[in-house]
Amino acid sequence: MNWLFFKLGVRNVIRQRRRSLFNVLTLGVNTSMLILLIGILRGFYVITIDKTIDLRTGHLQIHKQGYEQEKRRLPLDITIAHSQLLKDSLETLENVVAASPKVIAAAAISNGRERTAVLLNGVYPASESRVGVILNSVVKGKALSDSSWGILIGDRLAELLDVEVGSSLLLYARTQQNANNLLDAEVIGIFDSGFDLADRTMIYAPIAYTNALLDMQDEVTEIVIRAPNYRTVPFLVDDINQLDARLGYDSLLVEPWYVIAKEVVAGIKADLVSYAIIGIILVILAVFGITNTMTVSVYERTAEIGALRALGMEKKQVHRMFLAEGIALGIGGTIIGILLGLVFVWYMSKYGIALPKDAVQSISFPLGDHFYAKSQFIDWVIGSGLALLCALAGAVFPARRASNVPVTSALARGVR
Repeated sequence: MNWLFFKLGVRNVIRQRRRSLFNVLTLGVNTSMLILLIGILRGFYVITIDKTIDLRTGHLQIHKQGYEQEKRRLPLDITIAHSQLLKDSLETLENVVAASPKVIAAAAISNGRERTAVLLNGVYPASESRVGVILNSVVKGKALSDSSWGILIGDRLAELLDVEVGSSLLLYARTQQNANNLLDAEVIGIFDSGFDLADRTMIYAPIAYTNALLDMQDEVTEIVIRAPNYRTVPFLVDDINQLDARLGYDSLLVEPWYVIAKEVVAGIKADLVSYAIIGIILVILAVFGITNTMTVSVYERTAEIGALRALGMEKKQVHRMFLAEGIALGIGGTIIGILLGLVFVWYMSKYGIALPKDAVQSISFPLGDHFYAKSQFIDWVIGSGLALLCALAGAVFPARRASNVPVTSALARGVR
């Protein structure tokens, strides 16, 4: 297609202002919605993964072989010994930001009137604060330290038990030897993680406190690892396995976050399918819109096409002229789409959409209280490319029909 046919296409687009404006606006809106959709999808994807890593899994977890099969009962008899030695060795690896040995156990907490089940996290506070965010989310009281002799609880749990900082609770648990045990638990701090499930069911204590409650020694149930980002996780799994083998920890299992949080990954995949369907619908609407209006244009310009053919224009030249019109519409739609997209993406990136509190609390995986878009340059390339392809695809059928208009019957209609 040479420059002459493109100029003819642009001239015809300008000449039919009303129809062209409708096509350009339709294509522009669809393009901006597609760019925004990709940004929202990435925003949801990134926020969900980041929250899951920060609040639940870390980037990786290390357990003793067999723990995963028994994980539902939170076993205290499948543990990692000499955890501090392993932690120090792990933190020598290039892509390990921090490692935090932990004891996870089922427990129950009571204020003397009410009792509720909780998940007890015994941690080394200095290490845990580098791996997760909960110890850094204290809104009342003091942060946890190695010398603390008490617990951190979530604001939702504090509300449920009607307690404040300084309140004394009773903490029940079964020891490693499967005996019942009870300790007084002073509330030294209250955290607000933004994840309702964690704020209602999780409590944190120094590992010395949990060892006294659970009658455990220098052993933990897991080691949580923080990496620079989740893209380094697959490579880090191999590095940790090699380190474990060198140190003689052959019975350990290293699991990345996406294996631990399978339900989160499944939810993301389901959303990807849903958003992909919406994107396909937008593309189809754009193609059909251009096809329909350009088909009408061919019908209305039958006489004009006949005159051009009579003056010597070949079929393929008529075909190229209509394809050029489609490309011109595509360029116009792309420009409008980018301008609208800049406004929509800026708003969604800066302000987002507030999610209903009840909806956030009902979700079983971590999600922020706002929905933000995270746009990248590739989104604009994809959106613009699809807009041009839609315009070109929508022009193919009308262009073929125009090139096949019989000259004699077209001239018989007279030039309008």
